[in-house]
Amino acid sequence: MKKIISLLLVGLFPFVGMKAQENTVEQGNEKAPKVYLPEQGDWSVGVDLVPLIKYIGTGSNNLKGGGGSPFTKGSGFDNKTLMPDASLMGKYMLTDQWALRANLGFKVGVETHKRYVRDDQAAVLNPLGEEKVEDRIRNNKSGVSVMLGAEYRKGERRVQGVFGAGVLFAFMNNKLKYNYGNEITSVNQHPTTSVRREQSYLIPDGYRVLTEYTTGSNFYTGITGSAGVEWFVVPKISLGAEVNLCVYYLFGRQTYVESEGYNAAFGRVEKRTDLVSPGDKGFYVATESLGGSLTFNFYF
Repeated sequence: MKKIISLLLVGLFPFVGMKAQENTVEQGNEKAPKVYLPEQGDWSVGVDLVPLIKYIGTGSNNLKGGGGSPFTKGSGFDNKTLMPDASLMGKYMLTDQWALRANLGFKVGVETHKRYVRDDQAAVLNPLGEEKVEDRIRNNKSGVSVMLGAEYRKGERRVQGVFGAGVLFAFMNNKLKYNYGNEITSVNQHPTTSVRREQSYLIPDGYRVLTEYTTGSNFYTGITGSAGVEWFVVPKISLGAEVNLCVYYLFGRQTYVESEGYNAAFGRVEKRTDLVSPGDKGFYVATESLGGSLTFNFYF
């Protein structure tokens, strides 16, 4: 995979040269000037180069990010971060200097971790047997980030300064679901399980977790400003770099945990729901990468 990406990047340079030649048009005995910069009515699609550079240069087997770098990275309470797996960055030129810009990122992931444990029921019938059942933990992650804004471009040659501002919104959710191979019964009130965790929630001893909202539903909203440059290597194709300053507010919904256990007083297995947190809040001023820290841009 890395070799393929490297070859694609290397292969762009001949294409860039051909593009430069194609944009030189003869008019009589004179050549029309090349139009390097974007013009009114042009559309742009940007690709973030940082994930590709890291993927090729660091030996990582993980390729993350397909477009402009999404919001938000490395902030929030505990591990409440949103890092969409892909995002799309686009622009539309209202005039030669002003443009609308947008960035959309999303993340949807499902991970299932499995472990074998002793089959308690089979062990009662045959203590020397080695029958096993399966415990499973399913982690559901989802999130979306959206930025809408405008930018102003300054410069008449192949290098332009780009200054932007916009509003942003992001949402994320993380939920764990536990499925156990051994059931709780009146005979086996504390079945064997592979799940080892602290009894940190307000649930009775001997109960086991069924559903756990580790971050609840978190919402981010705020404004962002950016400053950077674009260097047009050939007409309508540029390399860009920018830095962002974001001011945003985080607010989270209530988090809770569902559990099950044997109630000896009533002689039955019961389920319960306990509130863990009333919801978190936070205010941040930070430099984030929303829209791409190092990009390859195409204008059409």
